[in-house]
Amino acid sequence: MKINITDKVRVVLEWFQGRLTKKQFILLSAVLVGASAGLAAIILKTFVHYLFLLATYSKAGEFRFLFILMPTIGILLTVLAVKYVLKGRLEKGLSFIHFAIAKKSSLVPRYQMYSQILTSSLTVGFGGSAGLEAPIVITGAAFGSNYAKKYHINKKDRTLLLACGISAGIASAFNAPIAGVLFALEVLLLDISIAAFTPLIIAAATGALISKIILQDDILLSFHLQEPFNYYNVPFYILLGLFAGLVSVYHSRTFTMVESLFSKRPNKIYLNLIIGGIALSGLIYVFPSLFGEGYQSIKMLSKQHPEDLLTNSFFSHQKNNEWFVLFFIGLLVFAKAIATGLTIGSGGNGGNFAPSLFVGAYLGFFFSRFINLLHFYKLPESNFTIVGMAGILSGIYHAPLTAIFLIAEITGGYNLMIPLMIVSSISFAISKYFEPYSMDTKKIAPLLEDE
Repeated sequence: MKINITDKVRVVLEWFQGRLTKKQFILLSAVLVGASAGLAAIILKTFVHYLFLLATYSKAGEFRFLFILMPTIGILLTVLAVKYVLKGRLEKGLSFIHFAIAKKSSLVPRYQMYSQILTSSLTVGFGGSAGLEAPIVITGAAFGSNYAKKYHINKKDRTLLLACGISAGIASAFNAPIAGVLFALEVLLLDISIAAFTPLIIAAATGALISKIILQDDILLSFHLQEPFNYYNVPFYILLGLFAGLVSVYHSRTFTMVESLFSKRPNKIYLNLIIGGIALSGLIYVFPSLFGEGYQSIKMLSKQHPEDLLTNSFFSHQKNNEWFVLFFIGLLVFAKAIATGLTIGSGGNGGNFAPSLFVGAYLGFFFSRFINLLHFYKLPESNFTIVGMAGILSGIYHAPLTAIFLIAEITGGYNLMIPLMIVSSISFAISKYFEPYSMDTKKIAPLLEDE
Protein backbone atom coordinates (compact mmCIF):
# COMPACT_ATOMS: atom_id res chain seq x y z
CA MET A 1 0.00 0.00 0.00
CA LYS A 2 1.48 3.34 -1.05
CA ILE A 3 1.71 6.13 1.50
CA ASN A 4 1.70 9.66 0.11
CA ILE A 5 3.90 12.44 1.42
CA THR A 6 1.07 14.02 3.45
CA ASP A 7 0.58 10.81 5.39
CA LYS A 8 4.34 10.55 5.97
CA VAL A 9 4.46 14.08 7.37
CA ARG A 10 1.47 13.34 9.61
CA VAL A 11 3.12 10.18 10.96
CA VAL A 12 6.35 12.06 11.71
CA LEU A 13 4.51 14.88 13.47
CA GLU A 14 2.45 12.45 15.52
CA TRP A 15 5.71 10.78 16.54
CA PHE A 16 7.09 14.14 17.68
CA GLN A 17 3.84 14.98 19.45
CA GLY A 18 4.12 11.80 21.48
CA ARG A 19 7.70 12.51 22.57
CA LEU A 20 7.85 16.27 23.03
CA THR A 21 6.32 18.25 25.85
CA LYS A 22 3.20 20.25 25.04
CA LYS A 23 5.17 23.51 24.95
CA GLN A 24 7.87 22.04 22.72
CA PHE A 25 5.31 20.71 20.25
CA ILE A 26 3.60 24.12 20.10
CA LEU A 27 6.96 25.73 19.26
CA LEU A 28 7.55 23.16 16.51
CA SER A 29 4.02 23.76 15.27
CA ALA A 30 4.63 27.52 15.19
CA VAL A 31 7.54 26.97 12.79
CA LEU A 32 5.47 24.70 10.52
CA VAL A 33 2.39 26.93 10.52
CA GLY A 34 4.59 30.00 9.98
CA ALA A 35 6.33 28.35 7.03
CA SER A 36 3.02 27.26 5.47
CA ALA A 37 1.38 30.68 5.85
CA GLY A 38 4.54 32.41 4.66
CA LEU A 39 4.75 30.29 1.52
CA ALA A 40 1.07 30.90 0.79
CA ALA A 41 1.63 34.65 1.07
CA ILE A 42 4.68 34.47 -1.19
CA ILE A 43 2.84 32.46 -3.84
CA LEU A 44 -0.05 34.94 -3.82
CA LYS A 45 2.13 38.05 -3.91
CA THR A 46 4.36 36.67 -6.66
CA PHE A 47 1.49 35.52 -8.85
CA VAL A 48 -0.32 38.85 -8.57
CA HIS A 49 2.89 40.81 -9.17
CA TYR A 50 3.59 39.08 -12.48
CA LEU A 51 -0.03 39.36 -13.54
CA PHE A 52 0.27 43.09 -12.90
CA LEU A 53 3.46 43.31 -14.98
CA LEU A 54 1.76 41.45 -17.80
CA ALA A 55 -1.27 43.71 -17.66
CA THR A 56 0.81 46.89 -17.61
CA TYR A 57 3.40 45.78 -20.15
CA SER A 58 4.51 48.85 -22.09
CA LYS A 59 3.52 47.46 -25.49
CA ALA A 60 0.02 46.77 -24.15
CA GLY A 61 -0.81 50.44 -24.68
CA GLU A 62 -2.27 49.43 -28.03
CA PHE A 63 -4.84 47.38 -26.11
CA ARG A 64 -5.90 50.16 -23.75
CA PHE A 65 -9.54 49.10 -23.92
CA LEU A 66 -8.66 45.60 -22.70
CA PHE A 67 -6.55 47.08 -19.90
CA ILE A 68 -9.54 49.05 -18.61
CA LEU A 69 -11.78 45.98 -18.75
CA MET A 70 -9.31 43.66 -17.01
CA PRO A 71 -10.56 44.39 -13.45
CA THR A 72 -14.09 43.50 -14.56
CA ILE A 73 -12.80 40.30 -16.13
CA GLY A 74 -11.00 39.49 -12.87
CA ILE A 75 -14.15 40.05 -10.81
CA LEU A 76 -16.14 37.90 -13.25
CA LEU A 77 -13.61 35.08 -12.90
CA THR A 78 -13.80 35.47 -9.12
CA VAL A 79 -17.60 35.24 -9.17
CA LEU A 80 -17.45 32.14 -11.34
CA ALA A 81 -14.81 30.55 -9.10
CA VAL A 82 -16.94 31.19 -6.02
CA LYS A 83 -20.05 29.80 -7.68
CA TYR A 84 -18.65 26.70 -9.38
CA VAL A 85 -15.43 25.84 -7.55
CA LEU A 86 -16.19 26.98 -4.00
CA LYS A 87 -19.94 26.23 -4.22
CA GLY A 88 -20.87 29.72 -3.05
CA ARG A 89 -18.63 29.62 0.04
CA LEU A 90 -16.47 32.69 0.49
CA GLU A 91 -16.13 34.95 3.52
CA LYS A 92 -14.55 38.35 3.00
CA GLY A 93 -12.81 40.64 5.45
CA LEU A 94 -11.18 40.23 8.83
CA SER A 95 -14.55 40.25 10.61
CA PHE A 96 -14.80 36.58 9.63
CA ILE A 97 -11.72 35.78 11.72
CA HIS A 98 -13.05 37.83 14.64
CA PHE A 99 -16.25 35.80 14.49
CA ALA A 100 -14.39 32.49 14.26
CA ILE A 101 -12.38 33.33 17.37
CA ALA A 102 -15.32 34.68 19.36
CA LYS A 103 -18.05 32.21 18.44
CA LYS A 104 -16.53 29.25 16.60
CA SER A 105 -13.79 28.18 19.03
CA SER A 106 -11.17 29.42 16.54
CA LEU A 107 -12.27 26.85 13.97
CA VAL A 108 -11.78 28.04 10.39
CA PRO A 109 -13.17 25.91 7.53
CA ARG A 110 -10.58 23.90 5.63
CA TYR A 111 -11.49 25.40 2.26
CA GLN A 112 -10.24 28.79 3.49
CA MET A 113 -6.72 27.40 3.09
CA TYR A 114 -7.06 27.83 -0.67
CA SER A 115 -10.24 29.83 -1.41
CA GLN A 116 -8.72 33.19 -0.48
CA ILE A 117 -5.63 32.62 -2.62
CA LEU A 118 -7.72 31.58 -5.61
CA THR A 119 -10.22 34.44 -5.50
CA SER A 120 -7.99 37.32 -4.43
CA SER A 121 -5.37 36.45 -7.02
CA LEU A 122 -8.02 36.67 -9.74
CA THR A 123 -9.48 39.90 -8.40
CA VAL A 124 -6.30 41.84 -7.61
CA GLY A 125 -4.11 40.16 -10.22
CA PHE A 126 -6.41 41.39 -12.97
CA GLY A 127 -6.40 44.91 -11.56
CA GLY A 128 -9.13 44.98 -8.92
CA SER A 129 -8.51 47.95 -6.63
CA ALA A 130 -8.03 46.04 -3.37
CA GLY A 131 -5.29 44.48 -1.25
CA LEU A 132 -4.01 40.97 -0.67
CA GLU A 133 -3.27 41.21 3.04
CA ALA A 134 -6.77 40.36 4.33
CA PRO A 135 -6.89 37.19 2.17
CA ILE A 136 -3.36 36.35 3.36
CA VAL A 137 -4.49 36.77 6.97
CA ILE A 138 -7.52 34.49 6.52
CA THR A 139 -5.36 31.91 4.73
CA GLY A 140 -2.79 31.97 7.54
CA ALA A 141 -5.53 31.65 10.14
CA ALA A 142 -6.95 28.66 8.27
CA PHE A 143 -3.56 26.94 8.21
CA GLY A 144 -3.13 27.43 11.95
CA SER A 145 -6.67 26.41 12.85
CA ASN A 146 -6.73 23.28 10.71
CA TYR A 147 -3.27 22.20 11.83
CA ALA A 148 -4.45 22.44 15.45
CA LYS A 149 -7.60 20.51 14.66
CA LYS A 150 -5.60 17.79 12.87
CA TYR A 151 -3.43 17.17 15.92
CA HIS A 152 -6.24 17.56 18.50
CA ILE A 153 -4.87 20.72 20.09
CA ASN A 154 -7.16 22.46 22.59
CA LYS A 155 -9.03 25.71 21.93
CA LYS A 156 -6.53 27.99 23.69
CA ASP A 157 -3.56 26.68 21.74
CA ARG A 158 -5.64 26.46 18.57
CA THR A 159 -6.26 30.21 18.86
CA LEU A 160 -2.53 30.69 19.38
CA LEU A 161 -1.64 28.72 16.23
CA LEU A 162 -4.33 30.61 14.32
CA ALA A 163 -2.56 33.80 15.41
CA CYS A 164 0.78 32.28 14.37
CA GLY A 165 -0.54 31.80 10.85
CA ILE A 166 -1.74 35.40 10.77
CA SER A 167 1.50 36.90 12.06
CA ALA A 168 3.55 34.80 9.61
CA GLY A 169 1.36 35.89 6.69
CA ILE A 170 1.79 39.60 7.41
CA ALA A 171 5.48 39.15 8.22
CA SER A 172 6.03 37.38 4.91
CA ALA A 173 4.00 39.86 2.84
CA PHE A 174 6.11 42.81 4.06
CA ASN A 175 9.24 41.11 5.44
CA ALA A 176 8.21 42.70 8.74
CA PRO A 177 8.16 40.19 11.62
CA ILE A 178 7.47 42.67 14.44
CA ALA A 179 4.52 44.13 12.57
CA GLY A 180 3.24 40.59 11.97
CA VAL A 181 3.19 39.84 15.70
CA LEU A 182 1.60 43.18 16.57
CA PHE A 183 -1.04 42.78 13.88
CA ALA A 184 -2.16 39.45 15.34
CA LEU A 185 -2.43 40.96 18.81
CA GLU A 186 -3.70 44.46 18.07
CA VAL A 187 -6.01 44.10 15.07
CA LEU A 188 -7.56 40.77 16.04
CA LEU A 189 -7.88 41.75 19.71
CA LEU A 190 -6.42 38.44 20.85
CA ASP A 191 -6.10 37.83 24.57
CA ILE A 192 -2.76 36.02 24.66
CA SER A 193 -0.44 35.65 27.64
CA ILE A 194 3.18 36.80 27.70
CA ALA A 195 4.33 33.18 27.42
CA ALA A 196 2.47 32.88 24.11
CA PHE A 197 4.64 35.57 22.52
CA THR A 198 7.40 33.07 21.81
CA PRO A 199 5.38 30.97 19.29
CA LEU A 200 4.11 34.16 17.64
CA ILE A 201 7.63 35.52 17.28
CA ILE A 202 8.91 32.20 15.94
CA ALA A 203 6.10 31.99 13.37
CA ALA A 204 6.58 35.60 12.25
CA ALA A 205 10.35 35.17 12.00
CA THR A 206 9.87 32.00 9.94
CA GLY A 207 7.51 33.78 7.54
CA ALA A 208 9.81 36.79 7.23
CA LEU A 209 12.88 34.59 6.66
CA ILE A 210 11.16 32.68 3.85
CA SER A 211 10.08 35.99 2.34
CA LYS A 212 13.63 37.34 2.55
CA ILE A 213 15.02 34.28 0.80
CA ILE A 214 12.40 33.91 -1.95
CA LEU A 215 10.72 37.23 -2.70
CA GLN A 216 12.46 39.78 -4.89
CA ASP A 217 12.77 43.37 -3.71
CA ASP A 218 10.52 44.72 -6.46
CA ILE A 219 7.64 42.55 -5.20
CA LEU A 220 7.94 43.76 -1.61
CA LEU A 221 6.83 47.22 -0.53
CA SER A 222 10.09 48.66 0.74
CA PHE A 223 11.72 52.07 0.91
CA HIS A 224 15.05 53.67 1.71
CA LEU A 225 14.91 56.89 3.68
CA GLN A 226 16.25 59.81 1.71
CA GLU A 227 16.09 62.56 4.33
CA PRO A 228 16.64 62.46 8.11
CA PHE A 229 14.03 63.49 10.66
CA ASN A 230 14.02 67.20 11.50
CA TYR A 231 12.23 68.13 14.73
CA TYR A 232 11.34 71.54 13.26
CA ASN A 233 8.80 69.68 11.12
CA VAL A 234 6.85 68.34 14.14
CA PRO A 235 3.97 70.88 13.79
CA PHE A 236 3.44 69.68 10.21
CA TYR A 237 3.43 66.05 11.32
CA ILE A 238 0.75 66.96 13.87
CA LEU A 239 -1.32 68.51 11.10
CA LEU A 240 -0.79 65.41 8.95
CA GLY A 241 -2.03 63.26 11.84
CA LEU A 242 -5.21 65.35 12.07
CA PHE A 243 -5.87 65.04 8.36
CA ALA A 244 -5.06 61.31 8.41
CA GLY A 245 -7.64 60.71 11.14
CA LEU A 246 -10.36 62.51 9.20
CA VAL A 247 -9.47 60.79 5.91
CA SER A 248 -9.50 57.41 7.72
CA VAL A 249 -13.07 58.05 8.85
CA TYR A 250 -14.02 59.09 5.30
CA HIS A 251 -12.43 55.96 3.82
CA SER A 252 -14.12 53.61 6.29
CA ARG A 253 -17.56 55.14 5.86
CA THR A 254 -17.34 55.53 2.10
CA PHE A 255 -16.09 51.99 1.54
CA THR A 256 -18.84 50.58 3.77
CA MET A 257 -21.50 52.64 2.00
CA VAL A 258 -20.38 51.62 -1.50
CA GLU A 259 -20.06 47.94 -0.56
CA SER A 260 -23.49 47.95 1.11
CA LEU A 261 -25.13 49.21 -2.08
CA PHE A 262 -24.34 45.83 -3.66
CA SER A 263 -25.27 43.76 -0.60
CA LYS A 264 -28.85 44.99 -0.95
CA ARG A 265 -29.09 42.83 -4.10
CA PRO A 266 -27.49 39.56 -2.96
CA ASN A 267 -29.34 37.47 -5.55
CA LYS A 268 -28.42 39.68 -8.50
CA ILE A 269 -24.80 38.60 -8.77
CA TYR A 270 -24.28 39.40 -12.43
CA LEU A 271 -26.14 42.71 -12.26
CA ASN A 272 -23.86 43.73 -9.39
CA LEU A 273 -20.87 42.64 -11.47
CA ILE A 274 -21.93 44.68 -14.50
CA ILE A 275 -22.72 47.84 -12.53
CA GLY A 276 -19.61 47.62 -10.34
CA GLY A 277 -17.37 46.61 -13.22
CA ILE A 278 -18.46 49.50 -15.43
CA ALA A 279 -18.06 52.02 -12.60
CA LEU A 280 -14.64 50.61 -11.65
CA SER A 281 -13.46 50.64 -15.27
CA GLY A 282 -14.52 54.27 -15.54
CA LEU A 283 -12.52 55.20 -12.46
CA ILE A 284 -9.43 53.35 -13.70
CA TYR A 285 -9.74 55.07 -17.08
CA VAL A 286 -9.48 58.43 -15.32
CA PHE A 287 -7.06 57.29 -12.57
CA PRO A 288 -4.84 54.43 -13.87
CA SER A 289 -3.02 54.09 -10.54
CA LEU A 290 -6.22 52.64 -9.04
CA PHE A 291 -5.38 49.49 -11.00
CA GLY A 292 -4.38 46.70 -8.60
CA GLU A 293 -2.81 47.12 -5.17
CA GLY A 294 -1.16 50.41 -6.09
CA TYR A 295 2.22 49.68 -4.51
CA GLN A 296 4.11 50.65 -7.67
CA SER A 297 2.57 54.11 -7.62
CA ILE A 298 3.46 54.50 -3.92
CA LYS A 299 7.09 53.93 -4.85
CA MET A 300 6.79 56.61 -7.55
CA LEU A 301 5.64 59.10 -4.92
CA SER A 302 8.36 58.15 -2.45
CA LYS A 303 10.93 58.78 -5.19
CA GLN A 304 9.24 62.14 -5.90
CA HIS A 305 8.12 61.39 -9.44
CA PRO A 306 4.37 62.15 -9.17
CA GLU A 307 4.12 63.17 -12.82
CA ASP A 308 4.57 59.50 -13.79
CA LEU A 309 1.12 58.80 -12.35
CA LEU A 310 -0.40 60.59 -15.33
CA THR A 311 1.38 58.38 -17.88
CA ASN A 312 -1.18 56.71 -20.18
CA SER A 313 -3.97 58.56 -18.39
CA PHE A 314 -6.61 60.83 -19.85
CA PHE A 315 -4.62 63.78 -18.46
CA SER A 316 -1.13 62.79 -19.65
CA HIS A 317 -0.76 66.15 -21.42
CA GLN A 318 -0.79 67.84 -17.98
CA LYS A 319 2.27 66.00 -16.64
CA ASN A 320 4.34 69.19 -16.47
CA ASN A 321 1.68 71.19 -14.63
CA GLU A 322 2.67 70.84 -10.96
CA TRP A 323 -0.60 72.14 -9.55
CA PHE A 324 -2.68 69.88 -11.79
CA VAL A 325 -0.59 66.86 -10.77
CA LEU A 326 -1.17 67.80 -7.13
CA PHE A 327 -4.92 68.13 -7.71
CA PHE A 328 -4.90 64.73 -9.43
CA ILE A 329 -3.17 63.15 -6.41
CA GLY A 330 -5.64 64.80 -4.03
CA LEU A 331 -8.58 63.30 -5.90
CA LEU A 332 -7.00 59.85 -5.67
CA VAL A 333 -6.98 60.12 -1.86
CA PHE A 334 -10.77 60.09 -1.99
CA ALA A 335 -11.29 57.90 -5.06
CA LYS A 336 -9.54 54.84 -3.62
CA ALA A 337 -12.31 54.09 -1.09
CA ILE A 338 -14.90 54.11 -3.88
CA ALA A 339 -12.76 51.91 -6.13
CA THR A 340 -12.15 49.37 -3.35
CA GLY A 341 -15.84 49.34 -2.42
CA LEU A 342 -16.77 48.72 -6.06
CA THR A 343 -14.18 45.94 -6.38
CA ILE A 344 -15.28 43.97 -3.32
CA GLY A 345 -18.96 44.86 -3.40
CA SER A 346 -19.45 43.76 -7.01
CA GLY A 347 -18.08 40.27 -6.32
CA GLY A 348 -14.29 40.56 -6.05
CA ASN A 349 -12.21 39.53 -3.08
CA GLY A 350 -9.56 41.57 -1.31
CA GLY A 351 -9.01 43.81 1.66
CA ASN A 352 -8.34 47.37 2.78
CA PHE A 353 -4.80 46.96 4.09
CA ALA A 354 -3.11 47.89 0.81
CA PRO A 355 -5.69 50.63 0.06
CA SER A 356 -4.97 52.17 3.47
CA LEU A 357 -1.25 52.36 2.64
CA PHE A 358 -2.11 53.74 -0.81
CA VAL A 359 -4.32 56.49 0.61
CA GLY A 360 -1.78 57.31 3.33
CA ALA A 361 1.08 57.68 0.86
CA TYR A 362 -0.99 59.91 -1.42
CA LEU A 363 -2.20 62.01 1.51
CA GLY A 364 1.31 62.45 2.91
CA PHE A 365 2.70 63.42 -0.48
CA PHE A 366 -0.20 65.78 -1.24
CA PHE A 367 0.18 67.54 2.10
CA SER A 368 3.95 68.03 1.84
CA ARG A 369 3.95 68.97 -1.85
CA PHE A 370 1.16 71.51 -1.23
CA ILE A 371 3.22 73.19 1.49
CA ASN A 372 6.30 73.16 -0.74
CA LEU A 373 4.47 74.66 -3.72
CA LEU A 374 3.46 77.60 -1.54
CA HIS A 375 7.20 78.34 -1.18
CA PHE A 376 7.12 79.43 2.44
CA TYR A 377 8.54 76.24 3.98
CA LYS A 378 10.37 73.17 2.69
CA LEU A 379 9.18 69.71 3.80
CA PRO A 380 10.77 66.32 3.00
CA GLU A 381 8.15 64.86 0.68
CA SER A 382 9.45 61.28 0.76
CA ASN A 383 9.30 61.21 4.57
CA PHE A 384 5.76 62.58 4.67
CA THR A 385 4.72 60.05 2.02
CA ILE A 386 6.03 57.21 4.18
CA VAL A 387 4.65 58.52 7.48
CA GLY A 388 1.25 59.17 5.91
CA MET A 389 0.87 55.43 5.30
CA ALA A 390 1.15 54.77 9.03
CA GLY A 391 -1.45 57.45 9.75
CA ILE A 392 -4.17 55.96 7.55
CA LEU A 393 -3.38 52.36 8.50
CA SER A 394 -3.65 53.32 12.16
CA GLY A 395 -6.91 55.20 11.62
CA ILE A 396 -8.69 52.56 9.56
CA TYR A 397 -7.65 49.51 11.58
CA HIS A 398 -7.32 51.23 14.98
CA ALA A 399 -3.86 49.72 15.15
CA PRO A 400 -1.22 52.40 15.88
CA LEU A 401 1.48 49.96 17.02
CA THR A 402 1.13 47.82 13.90
CA ALA A 403 1.27 50.95 11.73
CA ILE A 404 4.34 52.37 13.49
CA PHE A 405 6.43 49.21 13.36
CA LEU A 406 5.32 48.13 9.88
CA ILE A 407 6.48 51.39 8.33
CA ALA A 408 9.63 51.38 10.46
CA GLU A 409 10.48 47.88 9.24
CA ILE A 410 9.76 48.42 5.54
CA THR A 411 11.89 51.59 5.54
CA GLY A 412 14.81 49.64 6.95
CA GLY A 413 15.26 51.66 10.14
CA TYR A 414 13.72 53.63 12.97
CA ASN A 415 14.86 57.14 12.06
CA LEU A 416 11.25 58.23 11.59
CA MET A 417 10.00 56.69 14.82
CA ILE A 418 9.00 60.03 16.39
CA PRO A 419 6.89 61.29 13.46
CA LEU A 420 5.44 57.80 13.03
CA MET A 421 4.31 57.85 16.65
CA ILE A 422 2.90 61.37 16.36
CA VAL A 423 0.93 60.81 13.17
CA SER A 424 -0.31 57.30 14.06
CA SER A 425 -1.48 58.20 17.56
CA ILE A 426 -3.29 61.38 16.48
CA SER A 427 -4.95 59.63 13.55
CA PHE A 428 -6.04 56.76 15.82
CA ALA A 429 -7.48 59.15 18.42
CA ILE A 430 -9.52 61.08 15.86
CA SER A 431 -10.75 57.96 14.08
CA LYS A 432 -11.65 56.34 17.42
CA TYR A 433 -13.66 59.42 18.38
CA PHE A 434 -15.83 59.29 15.27
CA GLU A 435 -15.79 55.50 14.81
CA PRO A 436 -15.58 53.58 18.13
CA TYR A 437 -14.86 50.35 16.23
CA SER A 438 -12.50 49.69 13.36
CA MET A 439 -13.97 49.03 9.94
CA ASP A 440 -13.79 45.24 10.37
CA THR A 441 -14.87 44.92 14.01
CA LYS A 442 -17.85 47.22 13.49
CA LYS A 443 -19.72 44.42 11.73
CA ILE A 444 -19.53 42.12 14.74
CA ALA A 445 -19.28 44.69 17.53
CA PRO A 446 -22.34 43.32 19.41
CA LEU A 447 -20.73 39.87 19.50
CA LEU A 448 -17.46 41.26 20.79
CA GLU A 449 -19.28 43.18 23.54
CA ASP A 450 -20.93 39.96 24.67
CA GLU A 451 -17.59 38.26 25.14
